[in-house]
Amino acid sequence: MFRQLFVFALFLFSTHALSCELVVRVEDYAAQSHRDENKQWQGIDIELTKALLNQAGCSYRFVPVPWGRALKMLEVGELDVMLSVSKTTERTKFAHFIGPQRIEKIKIVSKANPDIVVSSFKDILKIPLPLGIQEGAYYGESFNAFTKTLTPADRYFFKVPNNDTKLSLLIKNRIFGFLEEQLNIEYEIRHELTPKDVFVHPIIVNQAPVYFAFSKVSVTKEQLKTIERAFNHLTFSGVFEQILLTAQN
Repeated sequence: MFRQLFVFALFLFSTHALSCELVVRVEDYAAQSHRDENKQWQGIDIELTKALLNQAGCSYRFVPVPWGRALKMLEVGELDVMLSVSKTTERTKFAHFIGPQRIEKIKIVSKANPDIVVSSFKDILKIPLPLGIQEGAYYGESFNAFTKTLTPADRYFFKVPNNDTKLSLLIKNRIFGFLEEQLNIEYEIRHELTPKDVFVHPIIVNQAPVYFAFSKVSVTKEQLKTIERAFNHLTFSGVFEQILLTAQN
């Protein structure tokens, strides 16, 4: 009898330890994640996440949250997962990283026929209005080093809470342009979500891997191991590669 109770208790403990119900941060914007006409989440990050968490046996719920606030929520465990996150020393203090998820390329977008063509960081010093940058976003070490040389930095950059705000400010001529993932730029142009005439500047602000980020507070080590195994399986079986290829066509 005691043995049966022990086995049952062990089963309950294992089930609880491995149960996986995750809250995933998203944003209703462009190629990475957006709602369709039926209010269902679509996009490259959505498809990659569904594949990963389904393979890991996790249930999940997508919640739209501004990027800067989402990072703070991930740190305290109010969010479990963020997508397309750059791995930095500071972020590894509160998040586990699995990936890379894909390679991110950050470009500068402005209205067409700009007075200044930005081919290098030094060209930013010549622009008549600031560039929109997302609050809490990481644009690479070279960009960080450049911004530290500027006094004051807010003469050249204007922080925004979300991507829709960047577009609005551009249309109203409040900013010269904004920093954006090339994948999203191409999607916006293809689906006519940007102003009709936009210009993508030659400079590559940053090109680096981005990852799935999991809260160290709310995601257990057992869950993380299961998700890592799922990631490896989907990588080696070519599932992730196929999702990325499909999204780019």
